[in-house]
Amino acid sequence: MKPYVLIGVLFILSACNNSNLSKEKEEPKKETQSAPIQEVHYSAKQLELKTALEEYLKQLESLNTEGIIELTYPKLFVPINRELFIHYINTLLSSEEIQVDSFKTTLLSLGNVRTFNGGEYAQIEYQREIKLSFINPELYSDELSVRVLQDVLARKYGKENIFIDAANRTITIKETEKLLAIKEGEMGWKFIGDNPSYRKLYPRIIPADILSEI
Repeated sequence: MKPYVLIGVLFILSACNNSNLSKEKEEPKKETQSAPIQEVHYSAKQLELKTALEEYLKQLESLNTEGIIELTYPKLFVPINRELFIHYINTLLSSEEIQVDSFKTTLLSLGNVRTFNGGEYAQIEYQREIKLSFINPELYSDELSVRVLQDVLARKYGKENIFIDAANRTITIKETEKLLAIKEGEMGWKFIGDNPSYRKLYPRIIPADILSEI
């Protein structure tokens, strides 16, 4: 398995999208991590959103594909084929090369709930920590291949966010992620990744009132 396959798994878990399923290409990104917020007082609307967000993050942590899709902003599946998207996720997560040992998320910031013509929206930031293990004994079995893998991942996520345990054949990666939460009409809160790759799709799927403000 090449390093980009591992990165593909991580990208699926963090953003629930893959640019190969649309025409746009993703540029590698590196985000500055934030310290967890202490003693936050949320408004009533933020508390409602926080409840929905916790359920979304729970679905991510449990790797429940259907649950993730259910809480994903549905207009994402206008430019992206929903069934192909689900198949791609399941294929990566059922890899015979690696497995996900744990997936933890920590909320860093929950933005103010703002209104637009037709609903409400907010911006969110969270940190994810994913631990993977190599189940193929021939995968990264020598020191050189491990160094190459570490270099590839360090360029993408930052050296300080990568920990490889060569003896136990595991890798732990931390990264800060952003989400856009949208509530339209009678629809409950739904979530979509907020990064350069997603923002290329935004003009086609996100209400113009939101685009003018974010």
